[in-house]
This record gives sequence, structure tokens and C-alpha cells, in this order.
Amino acid sequence: MKSWVARNRSLLLGATSSIFLMLGGGPLFIPFLSFIGVAFYLTAVRSSQRPFICALMIALPYWVLHSVWILNLSVPSPIKVLLIFGVVLLSLALSLTYAFWGWAVARMRDWTLILFAPTVWVGWEFWRGELLGDLSYPWAPLGYSLLKSPFLKLASIGGVYFLSFFVILVGVLLHRRMWLWVLLVLILGVGWGKIYSPGAKIRSLKVAILQPNVLPRFSYDPKEWEEVEAAYDTLISALRGQKVDLVVASESAFPGVFRFSERTKEIVDRIVRTSGAPILFGSTGVEKGSKGLRFYNRALLVGKGGKILGYYDKVRLVPFGENYPFYEYLPSFIRSINLGQGNYRRGKGHIPIRWGDVTLGVMICYESIFPYIGLKLAHSGADLLVVITSDGWFGKSIGPIEHYYLGLFRSVETGKAMVRAAKTGISAVIDADGKEIAKLGLYKRGVLIADVPIYSSKTPFTLFGFLIPPFLFFLSVLWHAFYTFWFSRRKWKSPYPDPRAGK
Repeated sequence: MKSWVARNRSLLLGATSSIFLMLGGGPLFIPFLSFIGVAFYLTAVRSSQRPFICALMIALPYWVLHSVWILNLSVPSPIKVLLIFGVVLLSLALSLTYAFWGWAVARMRDWTLILFAPTVWVGWEFWRGELLGDLSYPWAPLGYSLLKSPFLKLASIGGVYFLSFFVILVGVLLHRRMWLWVLLVLILGVGWGKIYSPGAKIRSLKVAILQPNVLPRFSYDPKEWEEVEAAYDTLISALRGQKVDLVVASESAFPGVFRFSERTKEIVDRIVRTSGAPILFGSTGVEKGSKGLRFYNRALLVGKGGKILGYYDKVRLVPFGENYPFYEYLPSFIRSINLGQGNYRRGKGHIPIRWGDVTLGVMICYESIFPYIGLKLAHSGADLLVVITSDGWFGKSIGPIEHYYLGLFRSVETGKAMVRAAKTGISAVIDADGKEIAKLGLYKRGVLIADVPIYSSKTPFTLFGFLIPPFLFFLSVLWHAFYTFWFSRRKWKSPYPDPRAGK
């Protein structure tokens, strides 16, 4: 038995690492397992004869877990086949990305591992999450695993990618058995969470969030209107007697296009008259262009008499869902192929809606997982982040749950409170520390009413953006040069010998 364990040590460590990384991340977020998972990951790949394959086998279950929920999307059978192929391809591509990281760290030595393993990991995450244009996909970064830990506020320094840096750094130190350094880094992380504050709130808004819990339809269904009207009758009754400053409803809140649908206008008018406040909700925007009608996924702020007070058009479209990726550059014959995608155009930019003395930074659905969008809205003067979404497409899977948690990081990064309205849940109000002020879960109907704080201070992330991880990489290069050209010339021997040495 012992000989079998010895022969399969890398396999067992890799399997344990994969399990720990999955349990440490969403939706369970078991504290500290991600640190141990990374340590086992490093030990497995650095003791394996085939580190690339070993790293791939660790990463694959993780990405299957975080991708398989996409298959819950209700689509016609011919498109379902393409969807399955796409999920398999996505899981494999993401796994290969981190298999290359495993292959690279297997060849790092001594302090090189400590210096470069965290920064190279963050570089990979930043590349696939921010730099691939329409194919960028910052889903489930490693730092996401610290959501329910005392280290969450580190996101205010360098965003969720800085949390990923922190997880890898601790994992490397555990792998190298540098216990005092592990303790020091963890103390610093907890210490930041204790001393950092987004600052005192300067005022608050009383906001009502409407969650009708009506499932979206892939195609026209006359029964949808019956369900919507019944749901909003209930929600409007719950609004009576409530004095609020703003009402927020979901993306695609009503089946019709607001401009052309009298039924939609009637419901919106009832909400505004009952609440005495404007309503922000999602509807399709239609504009005339030189080549016909142009459609947008739009958030509208509507006041008394149906007056449009402001709007925002979604910029970051879901690839193959709302349009083809890079659709502006594709020839017309490819754009005409119907894979079930929409025909939405992207908006002009991440421009907040200015309403009186309040500026609303709106993100529609998929946009809330992108750190750079929250950052742009904060730079543009947003006082409050608002997310409107419709996640009912994915049923009772972990997809809507992860979508909710991933968006929550935007509040911690920017120091702004968040209002989230989801058609079937999860709707919530989040403060600048990432804490839930109010929440309504999946597949429930109701109205959330809460005082939403507005803060004036800025986080380090809003000041420096994504500069901190590259800066740490630059410091690593300097230290490595110093180590190489100074200590090596004096024949200084590292107290942390490579575990692969002598194999």
C-alpha cells in the first residue's frame, strides 16, 4: 500500500488539490481551502514527470464545475448540440491556460517560484479576463475564493486579481514550508481588512427593488404577459405607502419594447405613481440607422408621465448570445448564420446615468463580472452601482449564484454600494465592504426596500487600477536580478532547496 501511494503521489496530491480548489471557491467558499489547494497543486506538478498533464488534470474538474451550468440554457435541440460543444471547448481552453502555468512553475527554482508564480498567474487571469476583447471571460478567478474570508477587503487594493495574487503567494509559501512567512502574510491580509474602511457615508437613498420571478422566454409566448401583469400587480400593492427615492427592476423587465408597448407603459406609470419615484429597468432599445433598425440592450430611467430621464446601452455583449463576438468586423454572410444569437449592437461606452445630484453606474447582466467596468464607472463619477439582470435562463444551477457573487466584488473594488435587481433572483443591496444589507433569493417574488449608502472616498483600486499586479511583477524582476547577480557571485546557497533536486 505504501509503495502504491509513493508511486502515485502526484496523482493523489493533484486530485486532492482539485477537490480543495473546488470546495474553496463558489458556491461553498470554505475558508482557507484554496490556499491548501494551491500548495498541493504546486507539490503535485513539481514532483510529477509530466507537470503539464498533471496541471491539466487538476484544472479540468474545476472548469467543468464552473462551466457546466451553461448547459441549463433552454435552447432548441440543434443549438443544444453546439452549446454542449462550446462548453466542452471552453472548459478545455481554460484548463489548458492553467496547465501552462503548472508547466512553468514546475521549472522555477527557489526564490524564483516565490517571486514569479503569483505574478505569472495573475498575468494569465488578467489576459483571459480583460485582454481578449469580446472573448474575454473573467469567470471564477482564483481570488473569488476569498469572498467569505477575512481577506475580502484586499480587493480594494488591486481588485479581484490582487486576491488571486494573495492566494497563490500563500500557497507557494505553504508549499515551501515557510511557516513564519505564511503567518506574516496572513496577518497582513487580516490587518488590512481590520484597518481599511471605505469612509463614512455622505447620504443614503431609499431604494425599492422589484423581483417578479417570471421566467424569460426564448421565443414569443402570450402567457408571459399574463404572468408579468399578475406579478407586478402584487409588487405594486407591496409598494403602496412606501416612500422611496428610486425603484429598480430587472433587465428585460417586461416583454414589450417600452417605446412601442402600451402595456409596458401602463405598468411603468403605475409603479411611478404608486412609489412617487422614477424607475430604472431594462428594455430593448430601438434606433433607426443607415442600414435599418439597430437594437440595444438598454437600461431606462423613467419618471412621471413616461418621461425618459436617462438611459444606458449595454457595451459588453454576451458572445454568441446577444451577437457574434467581434461582429463589427465579420463579413455579412457569417453574421447571417443563425446560431440562436441576438442582433444587439453595443452601446457607445460605460457612461453613468446622471439623475439630479446622483450618478448611477449601471451594469447590465454579464457586465457585472468585469472589474474594468466597475472601475470605469467609478472614474466617471458613479455614486452608486446598479446591476440589472435576468438569470432565469440557467435554471436552478450554480450559474446565477456565481454571477451574483462575482458582481459583489465590484462594490469592494470601487468602494461603492450596489443595488442588484434580478428578474428571478438574486436581488440584493450590497454595501462598500461587500456585506449584504438586504437580499431576496432565487425564484422568489417580492419587493426589497433598503437605505443604500453613498460614499465619497476612493479605494486604492480606483486610484491605481490594474497597476499594482504589474508593479509587483516589476519588483519581482528587480529582486530576481539582484538575487542572481549579487548572491550567486558570493556562492550564497538558498535555505530552501528545490524539492526536485536530486531526482
